[in-house]
Amino acid sequence: MRTALVLDIDGVVRPASGASPFGGLVEVGFEPRPVLVSAALCTALAELAAAPGIVPVWLTSWLPEVRRSMRPPFPGRDWPQLELLPTADPGGWPKWTALNAWLDATPGLTRLAWADDDLAAADRIPSYRDRLSARGLDTLLLAPDPADGLTPPHLAHLTSWLHPPPTP
Repeated sequence: MRTALVLDIDGVVRPASGASPFGGLVEVGFEPRPVLVSAALCTALAELAAAPGIVPVWLTSWLPEVRRSMRPPFPGRDWPQLELLPTADPGGWPKWTALNAWLDATPGLTRLAWADDDLAAADRIPSYRDRLSARGLDTLLLAPDPADGLTPPHLAHLTSWLHPPPTP
């Protein structure tokens, strides 16, 4: 069983408000303003991504070189980043197009966890969950409030979903 962990940065790992429900933010770089993240959240995401069977990827508008220039504890500076692709659909979302292209080129995935604050737009979650399910993927979609990014309840849900208890 292989599981994709797909993360956005702004509004997910980097809270827009400059404060995190995890507490103490640390500066890890600039893009084009200081990048402040929760060390506790970043450490937890890095640990989740390092678990066996997890395939972590970034799906963000950040340039890969900017992401790679971040300092610890920023997670996944070496994770692959999905290339945002133009969409032929006038109402389409480039992240959705990029994710589908990557899924087409990445066989063997059975589960997908995706955290992006933009998933909340236009009721994307029900539609995308259905479409991903049609691909045979068990799916968890998280749309955090961009002001806070991922919260402790999001992280607890993600952790329990990624590591479900064994069935008897």
